[in-house]
Amino acid sequence: MDAVELFGGMKLTRKFIAALVVGVAIVALIQAFFDYRREREVFDKQMRAEATALGRALARGMAEVWARDGEATAREFLLMASSKSQFIKARWVWLDARTDPPHASKEALAPMHEGQTVTIKDEASNALLTYIPVVAPDPPPTVTSHEPPPIERREGGIEIAQNLADLDKYTADSLRNQILGSISEVVIAATLALVLGMLFIGRPVSRLAAKARRVGAGDLEGPLTLRQRDELGELATEINLMCDRLSEERSAREAATDQLRHADRLTTVGKLASGIAHELGTPLNVVSGRARLIRDGEVDGADAVDSARIIAEQSDRMTAMIRQLLDFARPRALQKAPVNVTVMAARVAELVATISKKAQVEIHVPPHDDSLRVEADDGQLNQVLINLVVNAIQATPSGGSVTISAERVDQTAPPYVESASREWLAIKIADTGIGMDDETSRRIFEPFFTTKPVGDGTGLGLSVTWGIVREHGGWIDVESAPKKGATFTVYLPAGAAAVKEVAA
Repeated sequence: MDAVELFGGMKLTRKFIAALVVGVAIVALIQAFFDYRREREVFDKQMRAEATALGRALARGMAEVWARDGEATAREFLLMASSKSQFIKARWVWLDARTDPPHASKEALAPMHEGQTVTIKDEASNALLTYIPVVAPDPPPTVTSHEPPPIERREGGIEIAQNLADLDKYTADSLRNQILGSISEVVIAATLALVLGMLFIGRPVSRLAAKARRVGAGDLEGPLTLRQRDELGELATEINLMCDRLSEERSAREAATDQLRHADRLTTVGKLASGIAHELGTPLNVVSGRARLIRDGEVDGADAVDSARIIAEQSDRMTAMIRQLLDFARPRALQKAPVNVTVMAARVAELVATISKKAQVEIHVPPHDDSLRVEADDGQLNQVLINLVVNAIQATPSGGSVTISAERVDQTAPPYVESASREWLAIKIADTGIGMDDETSRRIFEPFFTTKPVGDGTGLGLSVTWGIVREHGGWIDVESAPKKGATFTVYLPAGAAAVKEVAA
């Protein structure tokens, strides 16, 4: 099996691989999407947790420094702590926004008034902002009184900014790795599916299809063996069993067909025999009379020689008539060879001459033409013409005629013939008989269908004729109308015979 034949029979495998690849790709992409979202959420939570923990630690430290050493020292403490990390920046903000305003809006930072931590994603700076509330006192105003001044408490907090570029880069790398992993999974799955599909689907299906084509062409030999024990292996076993049964049935059918054709031939012989027996009467009388003359010594010399010559001629004539009838009746294997249709038409006319004379129907045959040859079995084609001519004689009243003609024609074959050839040899048998209606014309080739009285026909002659013509790759057309006669046209392939004729 070559590569073209193998891959040409892998349509099912390709569909299976496509479905598998699409399924794996969808699953892999869905998994990559959820993994990407999960990793981003985990990374985001980690950033928030880190910012919150750091902010709270800085808030406690800054509050202590602020209370002990003042705002400047506290801010310096915050700046030093923030400078130790390149990924996190911290600064002090006042919620009243008089100085050091936060980047977030007042509405977003409202929970800080209740001491809650607020985390906001700033799209403008692509940063994650975390706000930790810190209550720090303002320095007391300068007074001359010895009483302690009232302490003014302002709400502020620490703003921790985390650049999301690192998160985006990490998640982008993660997404890329997920996609590459998914592509690798798809490629591996497709490769495995291709290899396994070729081994377990493609090759077996191709072999099954090739076997089916051979069976369709009539080749039932050679069992198909598949070593796999699955549904395809079972199908191969069933096909082999089917071929065995078809082979047996074909042998039986061929035998039955041969018997049927031989029976039809013998039926025709019976019709011809009575006429031939009558035809033999005249030469037998001549032979008998001439023999008595010689026996009784009534002739001698040249007359005796002449009588002997006449006896020999009449004997040859009777022998030829009997041999012709026996050759037609004798069964033999199908053997195609170039056949001159005009010669056969003349021979058929001689065989049915007695029947036509008795029915008072004239038979017209085509003139001899060596170009009108066809590749056919002589005996079977002879049977076809005799059946058609005898039926035409029986359908024609006294005084009518049956005309046999032949010609090469350019004709398109009907669909059931399945032939692209356009050159055919057309053999026409036309009569001037009673004709047929459309219903009879449609059924004329059905087995056991006959319009003759009971005992005059079996209804098998035209059915056998149709089968023989179809076996030769041709078909039969019928044109008829009531009281206007009928014309049966036998179309046979003219190609092979034409080639032989040109070669000769």
